[in-house]
Amino acid sequence: MKYELMNQAASILEKNDFVEISSPPKTDFFIDMCSEYKKANAPFYYSVLNSDFILRCQVRPELKFTYDAGCLFIFESETKWIKFAFENTDLLYPSLVSVVTNDISDDCNGEQITEPEIWMQIVRKGQNWCLHYSNDKENWKMVRYFRLVMNKTIKVGVSSQSPIGEGCKVIFKNIEVLKNEYSDIRKAK
Repeated sequence: MKYELMNQAASILEKNDFVEISSPPKTDFFIDMCSEYKKANAPFYYSVLNSDFILRCQVRPELKFTYDAGCLFIFESETKWIKFAFENTDLLYPSLVSVVTNDISDDCNGEQITEPEIWMQIVRKGQNWCLHYSNDKENWKMVRYFRLVMNKTIKVGVSSQSPIGEGCKVIFKNIEVLKNEYSDIRKAK
């Protein structure tokens, strides 16, 4: 697949089996419902798709500052997107965080992650979506299952963010975009 970059990265390194993206300071995708905070400036490494899919890879972020994260990212526009982040949360531990934005962003912290690297995937089936993670790429745990109406043609890829920090380096290994053949996207089967 051919990938492009939206927004400037502090650095980007592409190899056969991984891409390393370092975000500049103060970069994010978020539209806060309770303040004027609105950002869409994090580096986003993407390809364009127009079918059901599974986006999957291993994510290894260097988490130094609160909200630093490596993300799987689905983008229709600056006001409609999905972010699935391995993030250094304000709960004082790393977690899998989902943010669904449809004019405003919601924000949902998941369970604590103690490993430095985790498999993550986003599954699309029509207008239905599911987010999963795994330690072994075989046994997937659901983080979120939801409906969001998006265009058939969207941008799909990975992102690095550092909303209040000085930048975040993330290694995304073994990025795969697969045809979705799950009969049950909730169970990833």
